[in-house]
Amino acid sequence: MNLELSITSKMLRIIATAVLAAGLAACGMPSTSAHPVAAGPASAADVPVRVQPNAVGWSRMGQRPDHIYVGMGGAPIVRQLAWRNWGGPRAWAAGKLDIYWPQPGPVSGWHPTTYAVTVRLQDILTHNGQPSYRKMTDFYVNRRGVAKVLYFKFSVLPGGSVPGWNPSHLNLKASR
Repeated sequence: MNLELSITSKMLRIIATAVLAAGLAACGMPSTSAHPVAAGPASAADVPVRVQPNAVGWSRMGQRPDHIYVGMGGAPIVRQLAWRNWGGPRAWAAGKLDIYWPQPGPVSGWHPTTYAVTVRLQDILTHNGQPSYRKMTDFYVNRRGVAKVLYFKFSVLPGGSVPGWNPSHLNLKASR
């Protein structure tokens, strides 16, 4: 019985050592991820400004995203974004805006209406040393030729714990 226990404990140590070695090797290897890890402390000027393109809080922020999802399930989406002035006080992009409207009828559901859009990001906020844009404004012209503006703020709603792109109070003023 002691021989079996000895062999089992040796095998467990070998497996644990192999897992630890693989983990350390992976941490030391160059990453192909779109989210590079800083080699050391950087000054504020060295840290690139990022934005949240998805609905996942502070994680997976990126630079010059090709889309920004405001929320989930029927929320507006800006996509095919071409950026200019990234990293400055205001970044601008041209692209497409999908707004999902409820469709009446026997095959009801949410179907997007697509508009040309100009997106403005501004109000840089630093969270845990990472600067990111906090406000987004979407400018578009609806099917009737009326200029419309949507305002969003990357924030935590009262009672929430994770930030996301939330409609700003300015949307209420604009719709009146």
